[in-house]
Amino acid sequence: MTGATAHADVTEKGLFGLVEISSDNLAALPLWLKVKASFPQLANAAAKCDARIEDCESQQMTLWRTKIAELQNSPKRIQMQELNSFLNGWKFIPDDAGALSDSHWASPLEFISNGGGSRDFAIMKYVSLKELGFDPDAMRIVIANDVLRNKAHAVLSVERRGKRYVLDNLNDTILEERLVNYYVPFYSVNENRRWAHIPLDFLTAQDAAGSNQND
Repeated sequence: MTGATAHADVTEKGLFGLVEISSDNLAALPLWLKVKASFPQLANAAAKCDARIEDCESQQMTLWRTKIAELQNSPKRIQMQELNSFLNGWKFIPDDAGALSDSHWASPLEFISNGGGSRDFAIMKYVSLKELGFDPDAMRIVIANDVLRNKAHAVLSVERRGKRYVLDNLNDTILEERLVNYYVPFYSVNENRRWAHIPLDFLTAQDAAGSNQND
């Protein structure tokens, strides 16, 4: 959302238990806006492939469309599990090779052809679940610090029936967020909002410092 007054909200218990500040202004993430603008192109390519298999742009596109059709009538939990495992079979480009850099975010069509880094996996899972009927507002691409490997990593967070699930290209099994304690989000985003994440102990320290200054 650009060209409009931004609206921000603060949530004390956001993703992974962190305080989060959300905004409906996505202008700070122009590369995400570029990826978002590519979604109609993906939809057009998918529609051509669905209508006539000979018009599929690649074997990878055929495989993706076949999986989406296969999962259309499955329960939501099965859709998440099967899609996560299926897309994890795509070519992985290590994030330390530049896949998490701010110079390029791959569009879903690029990912289908070439694979990508963890963020590109998360985006592809986002658009796939959206097509299967998941609410975009219940999903976020999460850019986090992987404290076990001491490096940046991206996952998809999906909220369903009051629980949050983590879809990770490093794990074919989807896990409830409460079982994943090794990711500390920097920020997260979907089509409508972005979030900054702040550890509660940091805010507590800031409040304490402010109180000391006011004494």
